[in-house]
Amino acid sequence: MLSAALLGLFSTGCDDEVIYIDPVYARADAQEVIAISLSYGSYGLVANVNQASNEIKEIADCGEVYQNSDSFHAENPVGYWSYDYQYEEEYLRLCDGDQAVDYNLTADEKFEAARTSYDHTISVDFKISGLADESNDEIYNGVYTRTGNWDAIYYDNNYSFTFESRVADTHVSKESHKIESGTVTFTLVQNYGNSNLDYVYEGTVEFLNEDEAKVVFDDGSTFTVDLHHVAISRN
Repeated sequence: MLSAALLGLFSTGCDDEVIYIDPVYARADAQEVIAISLSYGSYGLVANVNQASNEIKEIADCGEVYQNSDSFHAENPVGYWSYDYQYEEEYLRLCDGDQAVDYNLTADEKFEAARTSYDHTISVDFKISGLADESNDEIYNGVYTRTGNWDAIYYDNNYSFTFESRVADTHVSKESHKIESGTVTFTLVQNYGNSNLDYVYEGTVEFLNEDEAKVVFDDGSTFTVDLHHVAISRN
C-alpha cells in the first residue's frame, strides 16, 4: 500500500498556506531511508545481524546474560562529513533445548555532511536459532526499527520517519556472519512536518545474497540496494 494523507493546513497570519510535497521526491526519500535502514555503512539491519553473529559465540551457558556497549566517531580529514554511533546490546541464551539466543540492541547514530545530516535511533529485538553444530546457518526472527530525521539542503521540507520491519527466517552464514537469504516486511512512515503531510509505504525486502537486497513496494514497484555502498538501483 502506498498512500499520502494531507492532514491539515498551516496558517500564517490571515493566509492559509499549503506546502506541497511532490510524490516523486517523497518516493526517492523513501528509497533512501530504506537503503540506510538496511546497509552496512549506515549501521543498518545487515550490520546489526553481522555484529550479533560475530559475537554470539561468546554466549556459552543457558541463562547467561552477555552485555556490551561501545561508541565510535569518524570524520573526513577535511571536514566534509562526520558521524557518531553508540550502542548497548544484550544476549540471553535460552534454556529451552533449542540453543536459541534472545538478542536486543539500542543505538543512536548521527551523521553530518555538507549537503545533509540525520539523527537516528535504532532498536533490534531478535531470536536467533540454528546454533547447534549440525546446523549450517543461524536463523534470525524478530523486529528491527529505525526512527529519526533527515535534513537536506536541496529543498526546504525536511522530514522525520519511522521504519518498522519484521525479520522472518533469515539465514546467516556461520562462516561469513552475513545474510545469505531471507525476507523482511516493512512499514515506512514519513512525516513532512512543514506541510503536515504523511506518506506511508509498505512492502518487502528480499535478501538476494550478502551484497544485495531487492525491495518491493506493495504497488509492485521495485528497486535494488547495494548493501555495502548504501547505493540504489532503480528498476
